[in-house]
Amino acid sequence: MTPAVEFGAVLCSADGLARMPEPYPAGLGFLAFPGEAFESQELRMKLHKVVSGKVAVMPRELLAYEMISLLPEQNLALKVEFARVFRARCKRALELRSGEVGLRIDWERMQAEEGYRDALRQLLRGTFGILDEFHLKLRLALRLPGNAAAYMRFLREMQFPGLVFSLECTPGAVETDALHTLRFYSDFFALHPDPETGRGWSVDEIRKLAGEAGTLCVSPRRFGIVTDDVPAAAALAEEFRRPAVVPEENREVKSC
Repeated sequence: MTPAVEFGAVLCSADGLARMPEPYPAGLGFLAFPGEAFESQELRMKLHKVVSGKVAVMPRELLAYEMISLLPEQNLALKVEFARVFRARCKRALELRSGEVGLRIDWERMQAEEGYRDALRQLLRGTFGILDEFHLKLRLALRLPGNAAAYMRFLREMQFPGLVFSLECTPGAVETDALHTLRFYSDFFALHPDPETGRGWSVDEIRKLAGEAGTLCVSPRRFGIVTDDVPAAAALAEEFRRPAVVPEENREVKSC
């Protein structure tokens, strides 16, 4: 059975959240935002308004990538401070009825350096008790194309059932083999624009991606449009929901 599809906006910055028009578009089912927004009372109030419209919100990058990528090598005092901020922001996420929080880690370095990999695993395992306390999943961002087998190996090594993936994709850059390897963990796609041209995803490309990802993930499958232009994300979602137009030459001709 094909998973139901849900669209949402993935905001690039806290400034994007501040500029976001209200109310949140009815055609979008979730909103992902950077965790730094929790530090602003004004932005927290804005997120509560979104939640009141029965829209799921999720802090996608609970702490900045620049911090997380360096933290495994830092001293104990900094790691204790990380745990304090991580817990405080998880508490904020629970107040917004979020079911998950997200992090972005340095996958390339983790795969290349054993010492860094061990330190990163230890750092992440230190968050599991906090995640359990607040009943939250941890969603790690995976850039595709990438080493899907290494991603799955890391998941098995961590042995934490609340660890899930966000598959980060650009138009035309997704490998079918990687999608097959990650088929049970393909419930969230973050759809980035092309980094060179800025071109976003078309409806046909999203439909193709959904088909290639298979039907074995949990439902609904979420497609997050990475943009600060929320109305544009809503328009793309609306276009996706329209029936696909069959070219006239491919239409079946019925006899009288």
